[in-house]
Amino acid sequence: MKRFILVSIVALLCAGILPAEAAKKTVTGTVTCDGVGVAGVVVTDGVNMTKTDAKGAYALPTKVKDPHCQFVHISIPSGYEVERIGNAPQFYKRVNPQVKKQSFDFKLTKVDQSEYSVFAIADTHVTAGRFKWNHKDDTARYRASLAKTLKESVAASRCPVYVVSLGDMTHPGTRPGYKGRTEGYAFKNYMEDTPVDAPIFNSMGNHDHNRPPKGTYFTEETVYQSRADFNKDLGPEYYSFTIGREHFVVVDNLFILTSDSRATRDLNATTGCWYRLCEHQHNWLEKDIAALDRSKIDRIVYVAHAGIFGYSGKPLQLDCERVMNYFKGFEVVALIGHHHADHSQKKRWNDMPFYQFMHPSGAGTGWYTYDNCEGTPAAIAHYSFKDGKIKRTYIPYGDNEGIAHYRVYDNGEHKWHYPITERTGTKVRYEQEVEAAKPDDRPAILVNVWGAYTCEFIESTGGRGRAAKRYFDLQYRDWYWPQLERSNAGEVPEEARLKKAAWQVPKKGYHIWQYIPMDYNAEIRVVAKDVFGNVIADFKARAK
Repeated sequence: MKRFILVSIVALLCAGILPAEAAKKTVTGTVTCDGVGVAGVVVTDGVNMTKTDAKGAYALPTKVKDPHCQFVHISIPSGYEVERIGNAPQFYKRVNPQVKKQSFDFKLTKVDQSEYSVFAIADTHVTAGRFKWNHKDDTARYRASLAKTLKESVAASRCPVYVVSLGDMTHPGTRPGYKGRTEGYAFKNYMEDTPVDAPIFNSMGNHDHNRPPKGTYFTEETVYQSRADFNKDLGPEYYSFTIGREHFVVVDNLFILTSDSRATRDLNATTGCWYRLCEHQHNWLEKDIAALDRSKIDRIVYVAHAGIFGYSGKPLQLDCERVMNYFKGFEVVALIGHHHADHSQKKRWNDMPFYQFMHPSGAGTGWYTYDNCEGTPAAIAHYSFKDGKIKRTYIPYGDNEGIAHYRVYDNGEHKWHYPITERTGTKVRYEQEVEAAKPDDRPAILVNVWGAYTCEFIESTGGRGRAAKRYFDLQYRDWYWPQLERSNAGEVPEEARLKKAAWQVPKKGYHIWQYIPMDYNAEIRVVAKDVFGNVIADFKARAK
């Protein structure tokens, strides 16, 4: 028995997790539920980590003046929720740097999480009309579309609901304090404009960071300053919690050097930004995963702004391998924003399943239209967790409210305003397709199924045609160029006026397929599935 205790203590020390009785009591407190202490709850100050003892007590050797220890927060255990102030979960307490010894208590409530839902939103980019290229007050659109639909969806749920925001809620140039301005759209405004009866767990986007003073750049020891606004209103930028049998880790994987929009892969760079975690996050994340009881966790849910892998499947995050190795032995599901597009990815890493879901922008094309540049509608992603399985659907709003999981372009029931042929959707402009057209171009169908990983085409007469993916969505493409031309000519109101931006130019989607049938007269059944093999769309089309 003594040997077992000794081995356990050594293991905890090696993982960097201090037993409560071994810690120097700088910050102390309890974690309770209905007045009874909850044992084994992970508590951290962002640098040090411990677990509560049998009575729910903890102690941390926090250096209260260390700017990397601004908060003490718990990793909410499975089967519990924390108190909320409105939609803000109170899993953290703010450390007072002027007080050497402090005490923070956390209260939990038991919850049945055998089945639960997660609603994910990304890249809402509310600027409140304060960007020089954006003169409209998009707060009204946000409240009337995304926030309204989210509130209704949460209220309609019959099981526990949790909301995760994947970053880019605001912009540094629109928040209070920018160039001494007292007004602006702050993170607290975003929380007020999203009045849902559920906890919102926020991650940081590149545009949610502060910029350094002119002529300087952030380093490992000063990068915390880039999170000042976020920390002020929303708390810690990296933390974890467990729901049911899923352990969620929320990280900030944009290391800002000078700019929030110019990514670089040069590790010696002093300008732009990197896709990677800072070293403090690495130290915390390794300890956090080491503290898990692996017998009680089915998978890790990695919540971050930028993709850990790119569209091609190659690492995008510079420290990808290092991060993924922390998760060895676990299935991993990554929830990602930033890329303003829908993209599902499946692979194996460390001989375990890995899934990454990129989400469309909740603002569509910057609130000018509710479509993203590859045709995915601005939408909320709904994840249903039950019996170890995940089901994923989209809930569009705005002009696309109530739309099915797909768009179809064909020459039958789903006619577009010009014929659909083998050249349709191949060029960034429709006029380029017209120039290349030939009289013998074969009729085709084009389908855009967001959330789809595979798409099967079945001809009613038994033939097998040719299927290929990565095409342009016609609705968005054919809206964008005329709108841009009218904007340049001053023919649209200023608040609806586009200015050419790379992130708005039409792009090919990984979920847009073209099918050229063997029998042009055949009815074509289309069956699309997600990465888990669930059928998410089943419909019919006709090429001729």
